[in-house]
Amino acid sequence: MFNVRLGEHSPRVTLLQVVLNSHGSAGADGRRLTVDGAYGRNTRAAVVAASKMIGVGDTSGGAATSALIQRLLADVDLSVITSVDLGDPKLQADVDEFRRNFDDPILLGGMCNGLAQMVLAVQSRAQPGRVAALRLDGHGNLGEWLTVSVGDVVHLREGNRAARQEYAVIAEEIYSYVSAKNFDKVNGMIQPLSLIFAPFGFAEHLGCTLGARPQTRTMLGKLASLWGVPIRVGIQTQPIGSVMDIHGPAFTAFPRGHSLTSWSRQFQALDLPGVSR
Repeated sequence: MFNVRLGEHSPRVTLLQVVLNSHGSAGADGRRLTVDGAYGRNTRAAVVAASKMIGVGDTSGGAATSALIQRLLADVDLSVITSVDLGDPKLQADVDEFRRNFDDPILLGGMCNGLAQMVLAVQSRAQPGRVAALRLDGHGNLGEWLTVSVGDVVHLREGNRAARQEYAVIAEEIYSYVSAKNFDKVNGMIQPLSLIFAPFGFAEHLGCTLGARPQTRTMLGKLASLWGVPIRVGIQTQPIGSVMDIHGPAFTAFPRGHSLTSWSRQFQALDLPGVSR
């Protein structure tokens, strides 16, 4: 799962507000939350109320914890699916952290057709229209690649001649990562994932500096439109073993020209079935 922090502005907050409204957890003003993607005092009050009602989650720091989010999503039959690029064995630390926070991540790595394998694995776990978040964990490779099964190859690109040649070979494995250069070739392979998301769902990739490059941001806009949900990435280097949050500033690409506010407010009146109030 993941945390949602006081002061955060993101699709995570949108999801949280939709689910809290469905649970009948009112804001500090006693009213239904405004679904705007901004975690302020009203959303915090609803988080505290939901935590007390369900009996999980430490809200002392103001955050909606992974424990609380797991319970809230389970009550409305929504899931979070995570896939980790274990082409870099160091990311086992991320796997361990996911497992401590109610995730059973898909493990990929060292394969030449990783995108197709990821899609199949995600589809095998997903109920169509019921995935709240798809979280892909791997490297950003200098902000250019959303890696799925190739690991960390930046050291090859910046190494000696033999290392650079090895990097060139891996770069040809275009069906194991997504970048601005290969997007038009892989989009048909990953398009079926558009069917898994809840209307207010989102995707994230936890690779380093993906939000820092203009060409990567443009590609992420295409991916958001392909899947029909926001895609969120970090702008700076992301620490290994700390994956419940995107650290530092983030960039989010929205589909169909939406902003966070306009995306969120589509779901203001939405109530999800299956909640026991």
